[in-house]
Amino acid sequence: MDLNILISTIITATAALVAIIGGFLVSRVITLAGEKQSIERRLKEIDNDLKIKTEMLENIENIILEEEINDFIIENCEDLITENKTPQELLCENDSFQLTEEDLTPHVEKLLSIKEIILDSIEKSGQFPDDFDDFVKNSGIKIDTNRTWYEAVYNTLLKIASQDSWNPLLMPPIHSTSDVIEYRDKRRERDRLKNEVQVLTARKIEQEKILNEYGKPTGLWSGLFVLIYSCIVGIAYPSLLLPYPEGTYNDEKTKWLLIGLFFSALFAIFAYLVISMYKLTQRK
Repeated sequence: MDLNILISTIITATAALVAIIGGFLVSRVITLAGEKQSIERRLKEIDNDLKIKTEMLENIENIILEEEINDFIIENCEDLITENKTPQELLCENDSFQLTEEDLTPHVEKLLSIKEIILDSIEKSGQFPDDFDDFVKNSGIKIDTNRTWYEAVYNTLLKIASQDSWNPLLMPPIHSTSDVIEYRDKRRERDRLKNEVQVLTARKIEQEKILNEYGKPTGLWSGLFVLIYSCIVGIAYPSLLLPYPEGTYNDEKTKWLLIGLFFSALFAIFAYLVISMYKLTQRK
């Protein structure tokens, strides 16, 4: 029995079906690769935006923290250097400050050291003028930073030394109108940055979830298995029989074996297509 025509037909038909499945898989791989690159690019942009917004948020939070600490020190200067109250006691008395004892302790220590510096300078110079600028000029004290703290401490000591002649106007104003407006603007900017960081973080999490899903594509490996199986039973094995030697094998059994293998490959291909179409049309 001459099976060469049957074998050639099986090889040609299987090759056509394999080409269809192969084209489908290649198209899907290219699509997934393009979408994955798009997600990775979008995720990189979100990471950059998140990094910038986080740095901006940290900077403005540090500025606000410094201003709140400065306000706390100025407002409670007398209690800190004369009453020896602790930051925790003052925070309990006034809950308007969003500070902790850990935030304030090193700065209170700095304030007390300023007090010692001013007292030592007064003792050495023997002068205690009513104006802070005159004191700085006469004593020759060097003030590198925290000038308002030095002035607040000096005026507090001056108040204690001359209770009867004390003039509250000597104390510098804690807040001017422009300072209050600027502080409110900073708080609004901080709140806005917090919201943006939260939104960007949520977007990053969602994009990472989507990106992880691309690492587990459904249907690709099963499609590749069907492709390999079809190539083996419909192309590779029949090709080994060409040219078919008549009378060498049991021609009848060989014929039905080839037909059975071809139909099994055909069934696998169509089953894969049906399952893929079903999954594609289902909405999660």
